[in-house]
Formats: sequence, structure tokens, C-alpha cells
Amino acid sequence: MTAIANPQLKDTITRYFADQGEEAPSWVETHGLLCAFAVGPYQGPADFGEALEMPLPETVAAALDELRARLLTDTLAGERITLPCLLDPYQEDDGNDLASWCAGFLSGVFLHEQQWFTEDDEDDTMANWLLPMILISGVDEDPELDEVWRDEKLVRQMGRGIPDVLEEILLHFQGPEG
Repeated sequence: MTAIANPQLKDTITRYFADQGEEAPSWVETHGLLCAFAVGPYQGPADFGEALEMPLPETVAAALDELRARLLTDTLAGERITLPCLLDPYQEDDGNDLASWCAGFLSGVFLHEQQWFTEDDEDDTMANWLLPMILISGVDEDPELDEVWRDEKLVRQMGRGIPDVLEEILLHFQGPEG
């Protein structure tokens, strides 16, 4: 199972964000963003600062880019992505829960939204793949999603399925036909 296991790169990132105050992302949110850029559209290290809406020193952007590349390489080699939080959508842990990971992931999606949602996606495949992240993050206040949220069994199943969804998205963008 692929997990981001380079302590030096992770330490560079977490130390920088720890000094940035409450507006800085947690490690779990950062991991979500790394995953979005590993499995989906990515233009380069500047994407991190844009998605996080904060300037990043070159060393931090380079560390993020290196971790993203390692995550992508491991995933392409068949390793399953391991999230740094429980896959329980109802567990709350202020920045260290699945909702935070989903919010970080969606930051990457929204940065290149036009590439994630193309006109070729007429069957709403991408929207269906991203539904767990949208629902669990709480970024969309659609009353229909509130109704889905009440079905705890379904939502927990969606949360546990996120690593599989990441593989599907990776194949969509990075596969032989992507």
C-alpha cells in the first residue's frame, strides 16, 4: 500500500505549514491535494500554491512536487493509496479526518475543473467518482446530498471506497486511453 513515507520531505512541508497559522492546511488536507495532483490534471509545482491560495517557498513546492511524483509512481506500479486518516466519514478530528482529506483533494480538482469535467464526460462518470469527496467534505450544500448523508451505511461504504475511486481516476487520466 502506497503511503507517503519520505520523512524528510514530509517534515519540510509540515514544518512550513505549522508556522503559517490556522489558515495553513493540515497534513491530511495536504495529502488530499497531493492525491488529486497525482491521479488527475497537474501543471507543475506552482499548482500547490494556487490550490492552497498561499505563496509557497520553492523548497516547499519542490517537496510537494517530489511527494506527488512518488505517489504517482507507486500508484502506477500497482500500489494502493493509503490515506493518512480513518476512512470514516462521520469521525470528526479538526483537520485530520476524512472530510479534511476530501476538502484538500477537491482543492486540486477545482484548480483544474475544466480538465476534470470535460464535454466528453456525458455519462457523468467523473461526477459519480467525485461524489464521495463532495459529500464527505461538505463543500456542496445541496439538499439532495443532505438526504444521502442520512444513509450512514451508504456514506460509510463511499468513504471506504475512496482508494478504489482514486485508482479509477488515475486510469482515466493516466491510463492507455487517458
